[in-house]
Amino acid sequence: MKPGLLLALSTLWAAQVLAQSDVAGTVSDAGAERSRIEEARTTEMAALASEEAACYQRFAVNDCLKKVQSRRRVLDAALKRREALLHDAERRQQATDEAQRLAQKAQEKQQQDAEVAARHDATRQAELLQAQQEKQAAHAARAVSAPQAAASHAASGLTPAEQAASRDSYAAKQAAAEKKRQEIARRLADKKAVKPLPALPVAP
Repeated sequence: MKPGLLLALSTLWAAQVLAQSDVAGTVSDAGAERSRIEEARTTEMAALASEEAACYQRFAVNDCLKKVQSRRRVLDAALKRREALLHDAERRQQATDEAQRLAQKAQEKQQQDAEVAARHDATRQAELLQAQQEKQAAHAARAVSAPQAAASHAASGLTPAEQAASRDSYAAKQAAAEKKRQEIARRLADKKAVKPLPALPVAP
Protein backbone atom coordinates (compact mmCIF):
# COMPACT_ATOMS: atom_id res chain seq x y z
CA MET A 1 0.00 0.00 0.00
CA LYS A 2 1.33 3.44 -0.91
CA PRO A 3 2.43 5.71 1.95
CA GLY A 4 0.22 8.54 0.73
CA LEU A 5 -2.81 6.31 0.78
CA LEU A 6 -1.90 5.11 4.27
CA LEU A 7 -1.55 8.70 5.42
CA ALA A 8 -4.98 9.56 4.06
CA LEU A 9 -6.56 6.49 5.63
CA SER A 10 -4.92 7.16 9.00
CA THR A 11 -6.04 10.77 8.98
CA LEU A 12 -9.57 9.75 8.06
CA TRP A 13 -9.58 7.12 10.76
CA ALA A 14 -8.31 9.58 13.39
CA ALA A 15 -11.13 11.98 12.48
CA GLN A 16 -13.61 9.13 12.79
CA VAL A 17 -12.17 8.27 16.23
CA LEU A 18 -12.67 11.83 17.40
CA ALA A 19 -16.20 11.90 15.98
CA GLN A 20 -17.09 8.66 17.76
CA SER A 21 -15.49 9.66 21.03
CA ASP A 22 -18.78 10.98 22.40
CA VAL A 23 -20.30 7.53 21.82
CA ALA A 24 -18.05 6.28 24.61
CA GLY A 25 -20.19 8.31 27.02
CA THR A 26 -22.56 5.37 27.31
CA VAL A 27 -21.40 2.26 29.10
CA SER A 28 -24.15 -0.06 27.97
CA ASP A 29 -21.69 -1.77 25.61
CA ALA A 30 -18.41 -0.94 27.37
CA GLY A 31 -16.96 -4.34 26.51
CA ALA A 32 -17.73 -3.90 22.81
CA GLU A 33 -16.21 -0.41 22.86
CA ARG A 34 -13.01 -1.75 24.43
CA SER A 35 -12.85 -4.46 21.78
CA ARG A 36 -13.22 -1.86 19.03
CA ILE A 37 -10.45 0.26 20.54
CA GLU A 38 -8.07 -2.69 20.79
CA GLU A 39 -8.94 -3.85 17.28
CA ALA A 40 -8.30 -0.38 15.91
CA ARG A 41 -5.02 -0.16 17.79
CA THR A 42 -3.84 -3.52 16.47
CA THR A 43 -4.90 -2.84 12.87
CA GLU A 44 -3.60 0.71 12.61
CA MET A 45 -0.33 0.01 14.43
CA ALA A 46 0.32 -2.91 12.06
CA ALA A 47 -0.33 -0.62 9.09
CA LEU A 48 2.03 2.00 10.49
CA ALA A 49 4.68 -0.66 11.10
CA SER A 50 4.40 -1.72 7.43
CA GLU A 51 4.66 1.87 6.31
CA GLU A 52 7.68 2.35 8.56
CA ALA A 53 9.36 -0.69 7.00
CA ALA A 54 8.67 0.76 3.56
CA CYS A 55 10.46 3.97 4.58
CA TYR A 56 13.77 2.11 4.57
CA GLN A 57 13.35 1.54 0.83
CA ARG A 58 13.16 5.27 0.14
CA PHE A 59 15.89 7.81 -0.27
CA ALA A 60 14.70 10.17 2.53
CA VAL A 61 14.42 7.56 5.25
CA ASN A 62 14.46 9.91 8.26
CA ASP A 63 11.81 12.22 6.87
CA CYS A 64 9.55 9.25 6.09
CA LEU A 65 10.05 7.77 9.58
CA LYS A 66 9.24 11.10 11.23
CA LYS A 67 5.96 11.28 9.34
CA VAL A 68 5.03 7.72 10.35
CA GLN A 69 5.96 8.40 13.98
CA SER A 70 3.88 11.58 13.94
CA ARG A 71 0.84 9.69 12.67
CA ARG A 72 1.49 6.99 15.28
CA ARG A 73 1.44 9.63 18.04
CA VAL A 74 -1.80 11.12 16.69
CA LEU A 75 -3.39 7.69 16.51
CA ASP A 76 -2.22 6.67 19.98
CA ALA A 77 -3.47 9.95 21.49
CA ALA A 78 -6.88 9.49 19.85
CA LEU A 79 -7.19 5.93 21.17
CA LYS A 80 -6.16 7.01 24.65
CA ARG A 81 -8.75 9.80 24.58
CA ARG A 82 -11.35 7.24 23.60
CA GLU A 83 -10.34 4.97 26.49
CA ALA A 84 -10.34 7.89 28.93
CA LEU A 85 -13.86 8.86 27.84
CA LEU A 86 -14.99 5.28 28.31
CA HIS A 87 -13.44 5.14 31.80
CA ASP A 88 -15.08 8.44 32.74
CA ALA A 89 -18.45 7.21 31.51
CA GLU A 90 -18.07 4.01 33.53
CA ARG A 91 -17.16 5.96 36.67
CA ARG A 92 -20.17 8.22 36.22
CA GLN A 93 -22.41 5.20 35.72
CA GLN A 94 -21.02 3.56 38.85
CA ALA A 95 -21.60 6.77 40.83
CA THR A 96 -25.16 6.96 39.51
CA ASP A 97 -25.80 3.31 40.37
CA GLU A 98 -24.39 3.81 43.87
CA ALA A 99 -26.54 6.92 44.41
CA GLN A 100 -29.62 5.01 43.26
CA ARG A 101 -28.73 2.11 45.55
CA LEU A 102 -28.33 4.43 48.53
CA ALA A 103 -31.58 6.23 47.70
CA GLN A 104 -33.39 2.90 47.44
CA LYS A 105 -31.90 1.78 50.75
CA ALA A 106 -32.92 5.06 52.43
CA GLN A 107 -36.44 4.73 51.03
CA GLU A 108 -36.73 1.17 52.33
CA LYS A 109 -35.44 2.27 55.75
CA GLN A 110 -37.96 5.12 55.82
CA GLN A 111 -40.76 2.74 54.89
CA GLN A 112 -39.69 0.27 57.60
CA ASP A 113 -39.58 3.08 60.18
CA ALA A 114 -43.04 4.20 59.13
CA GLU A 115 -44.38 0.64 59.47
CA VAL A 116 -42.81 0.26 62.92
CA ALA A 117 -44.26 3.62 63.99
CA ALA A 118 -47.69 2.62 62.67
CA ARG A 119 -47.57 -0.69 64.58
CA HIS A 120 -46.46 1.15 67.73
CA ASP A 121 -49.30 3.65 67.37
CA ALA A 122 -51.82 0.85 66.84
CA THR A 123 -50.55 -1.00 69.92
CA ARG A 124 -50.67 2.21 71.97
CA GLN A 125 -54.21 2.96 70.82
CA ALA A 126 -55.29 -0.60 71.71
CA GLU A 127 -53.73 -0.27 75.17
CA LEU A 128 -55.44 3.09 75.75
CA LEU A 129 -58.78 1.66 74.61
CA GLN A 130 -58.39 -1.36 76.90
CA ALA A 131 -57.48 0.87 79.87
CA GLN A 132 -60.49 3.07 79.17
CA GLN A 133 -62.78 0.05 78.97
CA GLU A 134 -61.40 -1.35 82.23
CA LYS A 135 -61.89 2.02 83.92
CA GLN A 136 -65.47 2.21 82.68
CA ALA A 137 -66.13 -1.36 83.89
CA ALA A 138 -64.70 -0.58 87.34
CA HIS A 139 -66.79 2.59 87.52
CA ALA A 140 -69.93 0.63 86.57
CA ALA A 141 -69.13 -2.03 89.20
CA ARG A 142 -68.75 0.65 91.86
CA ALA A 143 -72.01 2.22 90.77
CA VAL A 144 -73.77 -1.14 91.22
CA SER A 145 -72.12 -2.01 94.55
CA ALA A 146 -72.55 1.43 96.16
CA PRO A 147 -76.34 1.11 96.70
CA GLN A 148 -75.87 -2.43 98.06
CA ALA A 149 -73.24 -1.22 100.56
CA ALA A 150 -75.44 1.69 101.59
CA ALA A 151 -78.39 -0.67 102.08
CA SER A 152 -76.22 -3.00 104.19
CA HIS A 153 -75.06 -0.11 106.38
CA ALA A 154 -78.60 1.13 106.76
CA ALA A 155 -79.81 -2.35 107.73
CA SER A 156 -77.20 -2.68 110.46
CA GLY A 157 -78.16 0.67 111.90
CA LEU A 158 -74.52 1.67 112.37
CA THR A 159 -72.71 4.59 110.87
CA PRO A 160 -69.49 3.97 108.94
CA ALA A 161 -67.48 5.21 111.96
CA GLU A 162 -69.31 2.84 114.25
CA GLN A 163 -68.74 -0.05 111.85
CA ALA A 164 -65.03 0.74 111.77
CA ALA A 165 -64.90 0.82 115.58
CA SER A 166 -66.74 -2.51 115.69
CA ARG A 167 -64.24 -4.05 113.29
CA ASP A 168 -61.34 -2.74 115.38
CA SER A 169 -62.92 -4.13 118.56
CA TYR A 170 -63.43 -7.51 116.94
CA ALA A 171 -59.82 -7.59 115.75
CA ALA A 172 -58.59 -6.70 119.25
CA LYS A 173 -60.70 -9.50 120.79
CA GLN A 174 -59.33 -11.97 118.28
CA ALA A 175 -55.76 -10.91 119.09
CA ALA A 176 -56.37 -11.26 122.84
CA ALA A 177 -57.89 -14.71 122.37
CA GLU A 178 -54.91 -15.81 120.30
CA LYS A 179 -52.51 -14.48 122.94
CA LYS A 180 -54.36 -16.37 125.67
CA ARG A 181 -54.32 -19.58 123.66
CA GLN A 182 -50.56 -19.27 123.16
CA GLU A 183 -50.06 -18.70 126.92
CA ILE A 184 -51.99 -21.85 127.80
CA ALA A 185 -50.06 -23.87 125.30
CA ARG A 186 -46.78 -22.58 126.78
CA ARG A 187 -47.79 -23.56 130.31
CA LEU A 188 -48.74 -27.04 129.24
CA ALA A 189 -45.41 -27.42 127.50
CA ASP A 190 -43.61 -26.27 130.67
CA LYS A 191 -45.44 -28.86 132.79
CA LYS A 192 -44.50 -31.64 130.43
CA ALA A 193 -40.90 -30.54 130.55
CA VAL A 194 -40.68 -30.92 134.42
CA LYS A 195 -39.42 -34.43 135.24
CA PRO A 196 -40.82 -36.21 138.34
CA LEU A 197 -38.53 -36.76 141.34
CA PRO A 198 -37.02 -40.24 141.69
CA ALA A 199 -38.85 -42.56 144.09
CA LEU A 200 -37.29 -42.91 147.59
CA PRO A 201 -36.22 -46.41 148.59
CA VAL A 202 -38.54 -48.09 151.10
CA ALA A 203 -36.90 -49.11 154.41
CA PRO A 204 -37.04 -52.90 155.22
